[in-house]
Amino acid sequence: MTSFDEPVQPGADEAAIADVRARLRDRFGAMLPDAYADLLRREDGLDVDGLVLYGSGQSPEARGPGGFWQGLVAANELWREVPGREDYLVLGDNDLYLFTVDLDGGAPVLRDRVTAEPVERFPDVAAALAQLLAGRR
Repeated sequence: MTSFDEPVQPGADEAAIADVRARLRDRFGAMLPDAYADLLRREDGLDVDGLVLYGSGQSPEARGPGGFWQGLVAANELWREVPGREDYLVLGDNDLYLFTVDLDGGAPVLRDRVTAEPVERFPDVAAALAQLLAGRR
C-alpha cells in the first residue's frame, strides 16, 4: 500500500504497454522487460517513499494522478542528456540510485545516480522489483 499522499497510478492496459514497448525500441533500441510490463499492468508507475518506478506514457505534458510525470520515454530522454547513459534503460530512481537494465531488458543494476557506476546487481527484473519494493508498501 502506498503512503496516503502518494496517489496510485491505475494499471496500464495492453495498448499502453504495446505503445511504450514500440516507443522504447524506436527511440532507444531498448526492450521493456516482461516483469516490468507486469508491474505496469498493476500500477502504471509509482512514487513511494522516495522510490520512483516509471510509468508507460506519462510526461511533463501528460501527467497522471497527483502530477506523476515520470514515464519511461520522458525520463530516459532526460537521463540521456548526460553523456554515457545511452547503453542502458533507466526504469526508476531515488535520491541515490538509478534502477537500470541493459538495452535488451536484462542485467538489472542499481547505479550510483551521479557517477552511474554499478552498486548492486540482481539476478532478474522480477527479483530486483521485489527487493526494491520490499518494506515500502
